[in-house]
Amino acid sequence: MTTPELKIKICDNLHLSSILESDKAALLKHLDSKEIYNTTLNIPSPYLVADADFWIRKRIEHTRKQGKEVTFAIRDDDAGLIGVIGADGYEFGLNHRAEFGYWLARPYWGKGIMTDAVKTYVHYAFTELELLRLTAHVFAFNPASARVLEKNGFKLEGHLRKHFCKDGNLIDAHLYGLLKEDLL
Repeated sequence: MTTPELKIKICDNLHLSSILESDKAALLKHLDSKEIYNTTLNIPSPYLVADADFWIRKRIEHTRKQGKEVTFAIRDDDAGLIGVIGADGYEFGLNHRAEFGYWLARPYWGKGIMTDAVKTYVHYAFTELELLRLTAHVFAFNPASARVLEKNGFKLEGHLRKHFCKDGNLIDAHLYGLLKEDLL
């Protein structure tokens, strides 16, 4: 069973939509950024064709199994894929909560795009995925990502000392959470 491509408007020229095989070139271009690598946990550097192929296949297969989108491309109507937002490990109908994450191509930082994308994703997660709770981890040295979450009503729930290991370094993180009832 193939699920139809979903398109959710963020604002004038931005939307969330399905991950597609044709996104490989954009992933390779945008994820060849040390700045994105430094602020994410699971994106390798260098980001190779095999990484893009594996990730795209995994996302498409997950959507097929779930029957619903869980991870979206953030698309500019003119530039195509400029980022990604979604949840890993989520199984529709089995979970009441999910941890989500996101990244945005460097040229689009500081323009409020991710704040709007998170708002759109949160609404989708609470209505379409029927979640009751969303969480996100943010590296302690990434206050911009923390601000995105705070602008969307997420609450700081904890400071996790030496929580992640990246490149042999232990990294502090902040845990943010949002309950569906917080938005009512």
